[in-house]
Amino acid sequence: MKKFILGMGALALLFTTSCGNGAKTAENNNDSCVVDCDSLSIAMGAGLGGGIANQINSIPDSAYKAKLSKEQIIAGIEYILSIDTANVGKTAGISIGMQLAGQIMQFEKMGAKVDRAKVLEEFKKALLADSASMDKLNEYNTFLQISNGKLQEAAHLKRLAELENSPEAIQGTKSGEAFINNLKQKDAEIKTTASGLSYKIINEGVGEKATDDDFVKVKYVGKLINDTVFDDSKGEAREFPVKGVVPGFAEGLKLLGKGGKATLYIPGKLGYGVQGQPAAGIGPNQMLVFEVEITEINNESKPKGIPGKPVKK
Repeated sequence: MKKFILGMGALALLFTTSCGNGAKTAENNNDSCVVDCDSLSIAMGAGLGGGIANQINSIPDSAYKAKLSKEQIIAGIEYILSIDTANVGKTAGISIGMQLAGQIMQFEKMGAKVDRAKVLEEFKKALLADSASMDKLNEYNTFLQISNGKLQEAAHLKRLAELENSPEAIQGTKSGEAFINNLKQKDAEIKTTASGLSYKIINEGVGEKATDDDFVKVKYVGKLINDTVFDDSKGEAREFPVKGVVPGFAEGLKLLGKGGKATLYIPGKLGYGVQGQPAAGIGPNQMLVFEVEITEINNESKPKGIPGKPVKK
């Protein structure tokens, strides 16, 4: 994350405002505008305003959208545009303050409670001091980076917990369980491991079985339980590391040797989980069905494709 020290944007602002006071502008010399200045002003205002309006209109969260008062947005922009840019210090302070406010809001969005009065108090003391220890500044910055990482991880886990309890994730799990239970009643050759992976071995293959340390070449077809194909190697043996795929797929590969074939029934928790894989059409906790054939093991070529993530042509 960005340091709380004077940012590059603020430094650039200080430089341009202090060095440009003596330069002629379109405001004090209309001849200096080599374009249609009225059209330039219209394009800047209408282009930005219309773009922001479209963004606001497309926000799905109605409660958040209601907080984005267009009148308040206009009031804020009017305040910024009315600032006397000749006052370099105040202009720089506004720029820095906006950066700081943005960073505070990021922390608060992730669940931190930031005392804004304390932030301002400490900022004043540090700015008005004769000097600042670089060791202390580095210490502060390291603390902020570590805190940011912890907050992001906590926010991520909270989001996963919310997704786990979503109707889509619950239904994905139930549908997968019902599907495999029905299949097992019809086919005694389908086995289930302790982790929850179900599989049917068609041919175990020969030689040593694949391990996490191996590269493999695999022909495969990936489907959902409704037979929708979301990925297909189309008869081509694609190369990838065993440990580079979702847990259920990797576990299934390790049941096979060279030439081995199997059908893998991967529950959501061993596949793409509660987040799914929207780009491949895989919903939260949806079961994946893979027909796989290992053609080579220990091939160290660079991977050409990962199941569930089609190779770009």
